[in-house]
Amino acid sequence: MAHRHFVRHWVLFLMIAAVALGGLLAVEPVRAGQLEDLGTSLNLVPDDAAFCSTMLRNREQIEAIGGSQAWSKLKSMPFVQMGLALYYMQAANPESVPGQIQTALKDPEVRKLLDLAADMTSDEVFCYGDQSLVGAMELMQQIGGAMRYGPAIMQISGKAKGINENQLQGMLLLSALAENVELIKAPDMVMGFKVSNTELATEQLLKLEALATEALEQEPQLQGRLKRATVAGHEYLTLTLDGSMVPWDEVPLEMAKELESNEGDLDKVVARLKQSKLVVALGLRKDYLLLSIGSSTDALARLGESKRLVDRPEIQRLEKHADQRLISVAYVSQAMMARLASSDEDVDDLLEAVDEVLPAAELEPEIEAQLRKDVAALAEDVKGLIPEPGAISAVSFLTDQGIEGYQYNFGDHSQWDGTKPLGMLSHVGGNPFLAMVARAQDSPEDYDLVVKWLKVAYGYVEKLALKEMSERERQQFEKAVTLIGPLLERADKANRELLIPALADSQIGLVIDTKLTSKQFAEELPATEKPMPMLEPAVLIGVSDAKLLRRACREYHEIADALVKAIREIEPGAIPEEFVIPDAEVSESDAGTVFSYALPVEWGVDEQIVPNFGLSESVAVLTISHEHTQRLLEATPLAAGGVLADPDRPLAVAAVVNWAAFIDALTPWVDLALKAAADDAGDGFNPMAGVGAQVHTVLDVLKVLRTTTAESYIEDDAMVTHTLNEIHDLEE
Repeated sequence: MAHRHFVRHWVLFLMIAAVALGGLLAVEPVRAGQLEDLGTSLNLVPDDAAFCSTMLRNREQIEAIGGSQAWSKLKSMPFVQMGLALYYMQAANPESVPGQIQTALKDPEVRKLLDLAADMTSDEVFCYGDQSLVGAMELMQQIGGAMRYGPAIMQISGKAKGINENQLQGMLLLSALAENVELIKAPDMVMGFKVSNTELATEQLLKLEALATEALEQEPQLQGRLKRATVAGHEYLTLTLDGSMVPWDEVPLEMAKELESNEGDLDKVVARLKQSKLVVALGLRKDYLLLSIGSSTDALARLGESKRLVDRPEIQRLEKHADQRLISVAYVSQAMMARLASSDEDVDDLLEAVDEVLPAAELEPEIEAQLRKDVAALAEDVKGLIPEPGAISAVSFLTDQGIEGYQYNFGDHSQWDGTKPLGMLSHVGGNPFLAMVARAQDSPEDYDLVVKWLKVAYGYVEKLALKEMSERERQQFEKAVTLIGPLLERADKANRELLIPALADSQIGLVIDTKLTSKQFAEELPATEKPMPMLEPAVLIGVSDAKLLRRACREYHEIADALVKAIREIEPGAIPEEFVIPDAEVSESDAGTVFSYALPVEWGVDEQIVPNFGLSESVAVLTISHEHTQRLLEATPLAAGGVLADPDRPLAVAAVVNWAAFIDALTPWVDLALKAAADDAGDGFNPMAGVGAQVHTVLDVLKVLRTTTAESYIEDDAMVTHTLNEIHDLEE
């Protein structure tokens, strides 16, 4: 399963730093101290914020990129040089767009604006939203749920008869808005920019006020809406808009009235919109230039309250990293995470949808009552499988190796087992392009739950489907139950007594490598001059008892054979007599046993591609080639290094992405595409001439980001995800 811990805000900084050099890492670190001592926006944002994200050291990062060998190599590319020369040539003409740009850049007033923009983004940029954002997310979820289940419900219930798709979507949207009318409001958010030149910022704000006032006075509806206002002792320029400005008499409300599911829905929504406001505020608070957007200036007013975000326990967990060269700090509240993640409310929405649909099924009263009871019980079981979301705090910083980060997830992580080392890291092939390994808690109870509800579902098949069958269909069904029922019981026994104990280790992994090469992977493809790399996917499964797993595989094969025989008896001719489930080709090696299934020769696939299953005493692997299986079965130390340098640490999840290896695998295919383009051009003008070297320059620069390694482990009440993006500048 995908692990959401690996896709977070640090990706932005990863992209920015993709061309950073060693010079990026030569800056002196911030003095050691508490997060409060750093004087960031964490000291201003209230502790009940829905989210907050701050970016730091922006100028340092941009200057480091600008001074890197990678950037220098990009600038020296003929294509870039030609583009710059063309720009400056056109700039000599004051009537051209480049000429107008150059003229504007010489204007002192424009220079001041650019200086302010540079100052605003040099040190710290932050954004925070208050709890009204949680309400906005709830409204979006309610609308999403209505759109997801509503069409099916209305179709089954017959309410959608004669209604086209657009009308149906409109009805569902209006109904969802009317049911959640109190949530219709602009969420309050604040963006802040730390500036060093407050005098320049004040000067530009005054000019903006004068220009905006002059422009707005030309529109009668906007006159007097731009004002100065004092918020929490600080002066801001505010623009207030509201629903009364909408020309409602020109809006075709009668047409919208036809979309009402319940009388009065449209009136509720329109009344709410007429009362709604949008307030934009801009001003200085000490050394922060603040922009507030929302239904009020409440989020702005609450900045600097006594209860601050920096004092929250989740942010306090980041204190140990406060002496690092921080480039970002982020926080998402538990309430916000509950809206972003799957929740009990999603199950309740589905349960409500079932309640809406059931009357249309016209079931017998006792069956409908039992079905409602069973669906409610199923919903409770499903809710028990959904982890409780918690707040998240995260930090990233510069190190001598690149960009390092820590994320603390305070939600329920009981589904993960982080008490032991991930032994399967030694079975990913040493240096793959991508590998992810995780260990979940061993939970046979989950299997019991699945079996329980399959039996309940089968009970309804007997109650509802049998009476709708013809006599022949009923006889076939009863015959199928007689013949297949024992096979299902046999499979269930094999699952419980063989498979589940054999896989009690509960490790699972995904590996993608690029070492498989061929000049022609399939006959339909043209052959290449040299072998080309191909992505090699593989699945890893931790094994606790290889003997039990072998027995399970043999048992499943026998069950499958018996199933084929049963189907032929139930429906003669359904399966051709010549069809047999093939036995695997078995080969042994010091690393383990490989069970292979060769593809038909007539498919014309490279003979290296052979779906197979490898098994050792500790791991089972599924790959598409024998060589890959052998690499994975053999225990090989992981060569990724980074945060995964110690293979003996207890971990719940580990991942590595070798970006440089991926670029190396991509390069031959890029060269092939360039050659094909050149061949198409023939002996005449070749637009691709000289492009190859420049493309290789870009590919070399992309390899500046070498690897990403990540680990997740349990620390007290949090799941911690530790990442490292290793960055190496190009050599001179």
